[in-house]
Amino acid sequence: MSDIIVQKSDKTISGVINRAARILDSAGIDNSTPEARHLLSVILDEDLSSIYARLKDELDEFTIGRYMRAIRKRTTHYPFQYLIGFTYFMDYKFMCRENVLIPRYDSELAVLNALEMGYDRNMKVMDLCTGSGCIGISYELERHKDGYDDEVTLVDISDDALKLSTENAEALGSNVRVVKSDMFEAFRDENGKPIEKYDAIISNPPYIRSGDIAYLMKEVRDFEPKLALDGTRDGLAFYRTIAGEAPDFLKEGGYLVLEIGSEQYLDVRDMLKSAGFSDIRVFKDMNNLDRVVTAYL
Repeated sequence: MSDIIVQKSDKTISGVINRAARILDSAGIDNSTPEARHLLSVILDEDLSSIYARLKDELDEFTIGRYMRAIRKRTTHYPFQYLIGFTYFMDYKFMCRENVLIPRYDSELAVLNALEMGYDRNMKVMDLCTGSGCIGISYELERHKDGYDDEVTLVDISDDALKLSTENAEALGSNVRVVKSDMFEAFRDENGKPIEKYDAIISNPPYIRSGDIAYLMKEVRDFEPKLALDGTRDGLAFYRTIAGEAPDFLKEGGYLVLEIGSEQYLDVRDMLKSAGFSDIRVFKDMNNLDRVVTAYL
């Protein structure tokens, strides 16, 4: 506990932040100073500009203790987004909780491509493997801004994901439907026939090879749900299911938008070609890595 004791001289906001940043830095946390500032802004429920305006003000012992306990938890590489309880995606504030994959900036590319491909009419869209709901909810909200009332269905097998995506939708005022399903299973009748057809299916499925999970950064490997990461031995199991079954659930002229691992495009492309998809394209993320595949049926 001695490493998180704050001396009297460090009770100013500036001193407490500096002490916290040193603790984070010594634990190997990247961006230690910005994280220390952001975490205190959440603890105090103040924006950063307000905190900067009173760096010489002193904090009470209770607030310092609460803050330093959170800093100590972060030194274990517990994800920052879980610690503060939210993150931003497409400029929308999404709640984050354990057992649900944290939304990532790269996934915004899937939303942007889906919006670009959207038809000039109300659409029926599925967000498969929705997790927090960030993709489907952001898509629905952006389309609504443009005057469309798309029917968006969020799909996941995880109860934790379904609960969180429902709460995110309610908090953001998004009109979506949430369905528990193992991939497309809940959308077939007793004879295995599809009961619904969609204009588009968007998905960020698990795509990490099972053997690679042990080498992920600690924040992901030790704390995020394996269910949302593990794409089985070669990382492609969910793409095989999507390529094989999505044609049953897409209307003629419907399209897919898939987030992929950076080395998976050629395999995914070949699967989609074999399944009858055409105009297959790949889009790169900010790091110039293959990240999103789109295709038409």
